[in-house]
Formats: sequence, structure tokens, C-alpha cells
Amino acid sequence: MGRSTFELDARGYLGVQEQLALLSLPPNLRRRLLNNVAKRIRSMSRQRIRQQQNLDGSPFAPRKNPEAGQKKMETGLGKLLLVTRVSPEEAELGWRNGLTGWIAAQQHHGKSERRTAAQMRRWNRVHPNLAASERQARRLRRLGFRVRREGRKGLSRPSVAWILEHMQYNQAGLLIRILQGERAEGGGAQSWDITLPKRQFLGVNTDRDTRLLVNQVLRQILNSPR
Repeated sequence: MGRSTFELDARGYLGVQEQLALLSLPPNLRRRLLNNVAKRIRSMSRQRIRQQQNLDGSPFAPRKNPEAGQKKMETGLGKLLLVTRVSPEEAELGWRNGLTGWIAAQQHHGKSERRTAAQMRRWNRVHPNLAASERQARRLRRLGFRVRREGRKGLSRPSVAWILEHMQYNQAGLLIRILQGERAEGGGAQSWDITLPKRQFLGVNTDRDTRLLVNQVLRQILNSPR
């Protein structure tokens, strides 16, 4: 698995004169430099998420499931992105929660893996009396689900509220599979590949861009009152 953090050692992006100037700074100012650079990179990464763009400026790969809606991808990861470690020598940009960092790495580097029907049944197991979800209700309506309702002639398409009130989660799932043309048992693929495309929002596009950023912040600190 790829790393889910961006690590920065400013010395690798400075010329000889700039390195000497950096080393002449007290530890607190070297720490401030790295902290400021890391925060700017965080802002750049969040801006890419808002623009739905990769490091190279290309658009994020679109969702494979259009039913996921129009909400921008990776927004939650951007909000939780922060400077996790900073010292006079280096800084780290990432996520404090290990699971969040793992998810970010999957998104940033892309991943392909094999899933089986048995795995999905275990992970999606729910209590038999659990009510249908709103997502299931909306999908049933899109699939043309109709019921015979008291006081009405013929079949009619129920509202989301009616489905949530009258149907259980497992019932709704079964109906969705049937309406999609799958058999309830023994049908459909038993294993499939899941490919997660790269959506590279974390960091800086090139070493040159990082070098310019580090030098800019260094000049600001050198020229600021101490």
C-alpha cells in the first residue's frame, strides 16, 4: 500500500546559500518554516478537491456509480487533512486516524482487488427487522417498483416515505435484485474485480513547485522581524 502522508525536508529543496541561511535560523523559526509550508500544501490539496483535480491538473476519474449523486469526491478527506508532525528538521502532512489515512492512500494511489459474493454478504449482513434505507427506497422507485395500495385502483408507485415505513431492509434488497433482473439465489457473478482509480490530490505536483514554495516561505521568514 502506498503512503498516506506527505513528508517534507526543506533542505532537499534549497541551494547552498539558502541551506546556510536555513541553518542559521534558530530551531523555532525552522519549525515555523516547515509548518507554514505544510499548511500551504494542505491548502493546495484542499483546493484540488474543491476543483476535483489531480496533481497534474487533470480531472478526477468520474464515479462508476451515477447514483452516488453529485457531491464532490474526497471532501471528507480534505477536511480531516492536517499537519500531523513538525520539527525543526521535517514536517508531515496526513491524517491522525489510521483508517482515514488508509482510505486516503487507496484513493490517492488507486487500487484493484478481488471481491466475492460471500464477502459482500458477510459485510452487508443486517438485522432482518431493520427498515429499508432511503437509498433503497429511491432505487426501488427508479426501477419502477409498484404496489397495490388500499383505497386506490390498480398499482401505483409508492413514495419514499411509504417504502421506509412498510418495508424491511432485506425485503427491499431482494426486490431490487429481482427488478434488476437477477435471481434471488444462485444467480449473478460470485466474484468480481473492483478497480479504484487514482485521484491524486495530496502534495505538490513537481519538485520544482516544492522548491519554489520552500524558497518563498524561507525569504518571508528571513525578511520578517524576529
